[in-house]
Amino acid sequence: MLVLGVDVETTGLSTTEDEIIELGAVVWDTDTNKPVAMINHLVKQPQKGKLSKTIINITGITDTDIESFGINEEVVINEFNDLSKKCQYIVAHNGNQFDKCFIDKAAARYGIKINTPWLDTMLDVPYNCSTKKLTYLAAEHDFLNPFSHRALFDVLTMLTICSKYDWKNIAKRSSSPVVTVIAKVSKENRHLAKSKNFRWDPVNVRWIKNIKQCDLDVSNFDFEYDIE
Repeated sequence: MLVLGVDVETTGLSTTEDEIIELGAVVWDTDTNKPVAMINHLVKQPQKGKLSKTIINITGITDTDIESFGINEEVVINEFNDLSKKCQYIVAHNGNQFDKCFIDKAAARYGIKINTPWLDTMLDVPYNCSTKKLTYLAAEHDFLNPFSHRALFDVLTMLTICSKYDWKNIAKRSSSPVVTVIAKVSKENRHLAKSKNFRWDPVNVRWIKNIKQCDLDVSNFDFEYDIE
């Protein structure tokens, strides 16, 4: 099957206040595990003003780059949507919380409907390691991303990692809901939660982990837990 991998770089982390400054997308043949079409565009966002030093440092993208090579956002979203219509799924790392939000917001601005379903490689891939950061995942799978936080390279990194797993299983896992597991551990036993990659939620004062229901069904936590 064909899937469309995508990654966006943005003016910041807020899905409501910030905007896309780069979009990279790759049509990937899961039978041969190779790219068959690629796009990468810098995106002009004149209403956002100058990029912050933080974003420039993270991405390497500068205002001069966007001024010289950036194109209209509507053109980019239309091109992305045209590719998505040829694919069975759109694939992104942490896409449900980040990339999809930005793309849907931009698409709505121009009355563009993107109907292709999404896979999120943050949770839909059954990794055999605990890390979920893309750079570390690449290292765990024996290769390095030479240009981290540039859209096209991040997409190719993600798809290369996915190619080491069963794509049909990834798609099947996407239908399993994500649940939040709350570890019922004391301060003295918090290491039990940490050892299972739970993270501290300071607002609600608890140890939590977002997990696929299908993974929870076969989990072996050494403590009691609640689900929400």
